Amino acid sequence: MRMTRSVGWFFLFMFIVTGANTGRAEETAAGNGSLAAYLPDGAIGTLETAKLAPLIERIETSGALQMVLDSPQWREALKQDQVQKGLAGKAIAEGQLGMSLWQFAKTYLGDRMILGVYPPLQPGSPPEGVIIIRVNEAASLTKLWDRLTPLIPLAGNKLKIGDYAGGGRLITVDDGGQIVVRDRWIVMSKVKSLLDQTLLNLTNPSPTKVGLLEAAAWKEMGTQLGTDHHVQLCVNVPGITQLVGHRLPSKLDNPVVSLLFGGYMELAAGSPYLGSTLDVYENHFELKSTVAGDPKQLDAAHRPFVLEGEPVPRADVPSLKSSLNGFSLTRDFSKWYRNREALLDASLLPNFDKFETGLATFLPGRDFGEEVLPLLGQRLTIVTAPQNYTHLKGRPGVQLPGFALLLDLAKPAEASDILNLVFQSVILISNFQAAQEGRQPFVLSSEAYHETQIAFAKYVKTPDGATLPISYNFQPASARVGNRYVFATSLELCRELVDTLKAEASATPIASDALGGAVRDLFLELSPAVGADLLESNQQILIAQNLQQGKSADQSAQELAALFKILRQLTPVTFSSTRHADRWVFELRGGWK
Repeated sequence: MRMTRSVGWFFLFMFIVTGANTGRAEETAAGNGSLAAYLPDGAIGTLETAKLAPLIERIETSGALQMVLDSPQWREALKQDQVQKGLAGKAIAEGQLGMSLWQFAKTYLGDRMILGVYPPLQPGSPPEGVIIIRVNEAASLTKLWDRLTPLIPLAGNKLKIGDYAGGGRLITVDDGGQIVVRDRWIVMSKVKSLLDQTLLNLTNPSPTKVGLLEAAAWKEMGTQLGTDHHVQLCVNVPGITQLVGHRLPSKLDNPVVSLLFGGYMELAAGSPYLGSTLDVYENHFELKSTVAGDPKQLDAAHRPFVLEGEPVPRADVPSLKSSLNGFSLTRDFSKWYRNREALLDASLLPNFDKFETGLATFLPGRDFGEEVLPLLGQRLTIVTAPQNYTHLKGRPGVQLPGFALLLDLAKPAEASDILNLVFQSVILISNFQAAQEGRQPFVLSSEAYHETQIAFAKYVKTPDGATLPISYNFQPASARVGNRYVFATSLELCRELVDTLKAEASATPIASDALGGAVRDLFLELSPAVGADLLESNQQILIAQNLQQGKSADQSAQELAALFKILRQLTPVTFSSTRHADRWVFELRGGWK
C-alpha cells in the first residue's frame, strides 16, 4: 500500500509538468510579466518565481557548490542512511526522466511559477490556493509525457486522466485536486471555480485588465518594486486583516523588537501590501521586504521611529581596518522610552522599574528617563573587531574580538560627565569581582591621544601566560570625540575609533533630500572572512570540543579547514532599513568571491 501511494505521488508530480500538447497556444498572452495577471481576484497573497533557469545553471556549475561537495562535512553526510536513500531516489528519477534533476528543474521550473492563496471556503478550514506553471517550451512537455506514458498504470487509482472542457488535458487526483495541462501552461487547484477562472483568464488577450494586477496590493507593489524578480511575495494586508478579524498589533511584547521594527510594523498595518523580493546576481544576492505608506504620517506614539530635521542622523558604522561586524540604529530613544506604555504590552512595564533600579548603581540620584536619556543623541552604534593583545604578555585561551559602544550626545559636555561616571563605576565593580575570579585588578589611567583624552583601565601587573583566562580579553577604555562617546573593551580599539571618528567628522553630512528623501535608520554588517580568522585563532579549543563528541583530531582539523575556506569565499553580509517618502524597505545583501 505504501509503495503504491509513493508511486502514485511520483506520477502525480510527473503529470503536473507533462501532458499532451493540446489546446490553443497562449504564449503571447503573458509575455514576460507577472503571472498574477491570470489569478482570480480576492487573493490574500501570492508567491512567484521567475527566470530561474540561468540561476539554477549558475548554482550547478558554481565553484561554491563544488567546494561544499568536496568538503569533509559532505563526505560525512554521505554516510547517513537518509542521504543514501535520497541519492538512490535521485538516480532512479534521472534514469526515468532521461536527464539530470538539474536539467529537469531548468527545463520545467525555470520560466515562471506562481502560487495564489485565497481565503478558506469554510470558517476554520485551511486557505485555498491555485498554482500556475509556465514552461519555456510546450514541446518539452510533450517529450516528457511520451517518456512517462508506459508507466501510467503504476499510479493505480490515484489519478484519472481526461480532457478539460475548455481545452487541454485534465488530471483529477483522489483528494479532489485538479490539474489542467494546456500547451505550455499547468494550472492546479482543489477549488473548481478558481481553476476555471484562472484558465479563462489565460485566454484573455489583455491580461492586465483582469486578474490581480489591478488589485491595490499588487498594483502598488508592482509600481514600487517591479515584477521582474527571481522570487517575489505579495501579501494583501487588508485581506489578511479582514480574514483574522483584527489588524497587526500596535503594542509589542518585546522591547528590542519594538525598537528595531516597531515603526515598520505600524506602517505595515495600514499598507495595502507587504512585499518581499529576492534577486540573485553573478556574485551577490538582494532580499528586500517592503511596505507602502508615508512614515511621517504615523501616529504620535510611533513618531520616535521617524527622525526629522536636517541633517537626519544616518545609521552608519565607522570604517575600521578590520571589522567583524557593526550595528547602527537611529531612533528618538528618549521619546520611545516616554511612550513605552503606548508601544509595549503592559506585562513588560514592571521590567522597566527593575531596569532603573539596577541602573541606580551606576547613576545614583538620576532619573534615567527624564534626566539621562534626553542628554543622549538619536544614534546608537556597536562595532566589533579583532585585537592583538598588546596589553598582555601572552594571550587568553579563548580569544574574543574587541567590542565598542558609540553613543551620539545631544548635550555633549553634560552627557560625557555622566558617562564618565558610569565608566568609573564599571571599573570599580570589576575590581570587586577580580579577587573572586583570581585575576589582576585594574587601575584607572588616561592618555592624550591625538588631542583626545582617553580614560582606560590597566593592570597593576601585566598578566603573563599562553592561555590566560577569558576575562583578560578586556581592557576597558572610553573617550569623547566631538558629540560622540565611545565605550570600548580594548584601548587599541578605542584609539582606532578616535582616529576614524575624527576623519569621518570632516566629511560633509548627506541631507536626506540628496538621497531622494531616503533615510537609512538601521544598518548591520557582518564579515564572514574576519569571522573565519577569529575561529581559526580558537581552532585548538574547537578541536577539543569535537574530540569530546567522538571525532578524531584529524577529522576535526579537516572540517574546520573546509569551513574557514568557505567563509573566506563570502563577502560581507549587510542588513539595512531605509525610510522613503512612500515606503519602508528592509534589505539583506550578501555575496561571494
